[in-house]
Amino acid sequence: MVKVNYKINSEIPDNLKNRITAKPIQTNYLYNGDDFIFETLHSLRREVNAGTLSLKDGDLLVVSEKFVSTSQGNFVDENKSKPKLGAYFCYYWSKYIWGYMLGPLLKTRPDRVLNLRKMPERETLKHKQVVIDNVGFIYALKPASEGGIDLTNVPGTYASLLPTNPKETMDKLYDAIKKEFDVDLTIMLIDTDATYKFYKWYVTALPYATEGIISGIGVFGYILGKIGNLLNLGGLYGATPLTITGNNFYKKYSMELLLYIANLADTSQVPYTKSIHDLMKKYNTYVITEKILSDMEHSPIVLVKIDE
Repeated sequence: MVKVNYKINSEIPDNLKNRITAKPIQTNYLYNGDDFIFETLHSLRREVNAGTLSLKDGDLLVVSEKFVSTSQGNFVDENKSKPKLGAYFCYYWSKYIWGYMLGPLLKTRPDRVLNLRKMPERETLKHKQVVIDNVGFIYALKPASEGGIDLTNVPGTYASLLPTNPKETMDKLYDAIKKEFDVDLTIMLIDTDATYKFYKWYVTALPYATEGIISGIGVFGYILGKIGNLLNLGGLYGATPLTITGNNFYKKYSMELLLYIANLADTSQVPYTKSIHDLMKKYNTYVITEKILSDMEHSPIVLVKIDE
C-alpha cells in the first residue's frame, strides 16, 4: 500500500488521509486493440486467488485512461500529420510565449520551461496539428499535455487520444467485475492531466471530466489554475477524474476527497513517468517501441480503500 508521494493542494484532514490506501495492480502490457476488461478481470483474479487483494462493496477501482484508449485502438500516427498554419502558430506560441513569458510569469516549473524552449520543431508541429484536428485550437494553445492527447508510454510515433464513450465503457467494466466477483465497486477513470481550483470552482484543461469539474475550455482551464495558485485562490489538485460510475457510495464524498483519491492512484501507478521528456531522457529517444513498453512494469489499475 502506498501514500501520495508529492504535495498537492488538499483540504483533506490527515486523520482521513491516513485511512486511505492504494494498491497498484500489475497487468500485462496491453497492445493496441487488446481487451482491457479481460485483462482487468485476469489481474484482479490473480491477486484475489493469491490472497494479496480483497474486494468489498464501495471500494474504488481507479483506471488509467491510457489503458482504455489502447484497448479502443484510439491512437493517431503523428508521423502522418500535415502541419498547417494553426500548428505553426501554436508551436511558436508554446516555445516562445509560454517558454519565455507566460511560463515564468505563471511560475511554471523551471524544468518544464526549459523543455518548452528546447521543444523540437518537426515533432511539435505534427503534434500540434493532431491536437487541432482532434480536440481543437484552444487545446493546442496549451504548452503541453494538450487536450489529454498523450505521447507518454505510447509506441512509435503514435499519440493516444482520450477514451471514447467513457461512462458507457466504465459501466461495462463495472458490470463485468460485479458478475465475476459479486462485489459492488465504484469505478473511476482518470487522466494524469490536472484539475485545478480557482476560487470555488474546479477546472481542467481537458475536453471532459466528471460532474463538478469545469471542462471543455482548453488552455483557459490551465491559465485559471495557474492564476489561482499565484493569487492563493486554489491551485493544483492533481489528476482528473474523467468519469465515475458503479456503487453510488462515492457521492457522499467531497470533490476534494475524490481528487485526492484520483491523485493518490495516479502517483501509485508504474511506470510513473509524467511526460515524453522523462522517457526521452531515460531511453535517449522520442520514439518508444512496443518492445520497450512491454518490458516495463505496468499497473494501470489501482484499488483504493477507505477504512471506516
